[in-house]
Amino acid sequence: MATDAQLHADAPRFGVGSTRLPDVRKEMARLRQISLWQALSAAAEQRAGHTALIGADDAGTVSKISYGELLHRIRAFSAGLVETGVRRGDRILLWMTNSFEWVVAAAAAMRLGASLVPINTFLKPAEIKYFMEQSGARHLIMLDSFRQLNMVDQLEAIFPGIRAQNQPGFLFSPELPDLRNIVLFARSGGALACAHDFLELERNPSAEALAAADHMASMVGGSDIGMVKYTSGSTAFPKGALLEQGGIVANGILHTRRMELGGNDIFFSMMPFFHAGGSIFGMMTMLLNGGTLMFTEAFNPDLAADLMFDEKATVQLTLLANEIMLAADKKGYVFESIRVAGWPDELSKRLMPNAEHALAIFGQTESYGGAAVSSNPDPAKSGFSPKPIEGLECRIVDPETGADLPPGVPGEAWLRGNVARGYWNKPEETARVFDKDGWYHTEDLCSLDQEGRLTYHGRLKLMLKIGGENVSIEEIERKVEAHEAVLHCGVVGIPDPRKIEAPCLFVQLVEGIAFSAEDLCNWLKPQIAHFKMPREVLFLEDMPLLGNGKVDRLNLKERAMSLFA
Repeated sequence: MATDAQLHADAPRFGVGSTRLPDVRKEMARLRQISLWQALSAAAEQRAGHTALIGADDAGTVSKISYGELLHRIRAFSAGLVETGVRRGDRILLWMTNSFEWVVAAAAAMRLGASLVPINTFLKPAEIKYFMEQSGARHLIMLDSFRQLNMVDQLEAIFPGIRAQNQPGFLFSPELPDLRNIVLFARSGGALACAHDFLELERNPSAEALAAADHMASMVGGSDIGMVKYTSGSTAFPKGALLEQGGIVANGILHTRRMELGGNDIFFSMMPFFHAGGSIFGMMTMLLNGGTLMFTEAFNPDLAADLMFDEKATVQLTLLANEIMLAADKKGYVFESIRVAGWPDELSKRLMPNAEHALAIFGQTESYGGAAVSSNPDPAKSGFSPKPIEGLECRIVDPETGADLPPGVPGEAWLRGNVARGYWNKPEETARVFDKDGWYHTEDLCSLDQEGRLTYHGRLKLMLKIGGENVSIEEIERKVEAHEAVLHCGVVGIPDPRKIEAPCLFVQLVEGIAFSAEDLCNWLKPQIAHFKMPREVLFLEDMPLLGNGKVDRLNLKERAMSLFA
């Protein structure tokens, strides 16, 4: 393993400025050997005084932290975790909103060789209990409360009698026999007698604990599992994808290189850190490359617009960006500093006049987020056109036979080179999508053109059988979402006596815009084949969304079946 001095000397090779790519597979393999702490330390050594994070909490208070300060906090907190009993290979649940403390806790856990298990803060107690049980985690780091959510009360619903336990480090519950430690970030004055205090652990580590943490960090490598990140399935129990530290590092560096971002960029993201889009694609884009990550604690379009404008963001990539643009338009903002943004609509083109509006991304949790990235797709195309990042192989195969398909023909995308090791304690699910030759079967319907650019057509499982045609639900949704009157939309299948299935479209309109089903269908007809046209169009005041911002299709399916079954 490289020494700190060697890592610091090699630091420019970790970042976007590297031109040493004699063999992309060797480059991928090299990056996959690096631990998160090694890569982060290298970035910080070069830019200790540079701002690493800009965060706005839910009250609108904006805070900043430099790389040097961030590394100091991570090292101190990792020593505090050692004192609570955290060891290499342990799994640590992290249940917090976006904050500096989330970043500190995550990096400190991985510094010790422990695996982070992020918890979605929108989940209910029964769902969180599943994470705790299935992961076998020994430690929990949590926030006390957020808005109307009392997380200590939720924990008591999962762990009855927890308030009666009063000695940190000696938890026991027959229902959660693996859980031993809780660390509480009591930001709002919450209390739990059996929990260690987050800030005290960070503030007062002993010299012995610091030395032990440093020693443990020196033993950690790229092959250590950095995260057990659960996929946000809406039709089955989530699966914990095993993401190696080196894979996180490789993805963070290589997709940033593809996007041509660097240390002077300020990357705004409102994506939650508990998802790969927030903690890998967003966070690692900047922290492993010396730039600045800017974020809000939770979804707040008005606060996001203020933050982007005041702090002069240069990159904007986030969920529900259209709502930020609507809020910005009401405030009269024009974001002249933004040079890279997601796929545009007319409003974002007007409010971000200097942006390339050319960022296309394809990926999944199992591929560390962005597997194929492009900052320069053809803006005339209506779909995605990224290329796989360096060192990542991509095949398009017939989903029935596994035979390779020619350019332009849609099939299932298979990826190899920087993919998850499998799923935690899910051998059957692992064997189903990770084959013996190292290929990850994405279950995504894609095609590759002659130049290796990828077009995403939809999920294999999100297909409707309309007459004799297979139709992607997401293809219809993307077309509908392109209309300026549409804020959210979702498509589900309903029974059809003649065609087997037919699309049922749910739409939430932009506030203040009047638009009828007839208007929408007339606009849609020239753009999609007649058999793809929705049979029913229903308008909702509020679209049901999952915790990751995606449409809750199960909810829509239940509504549709109650009306049309």
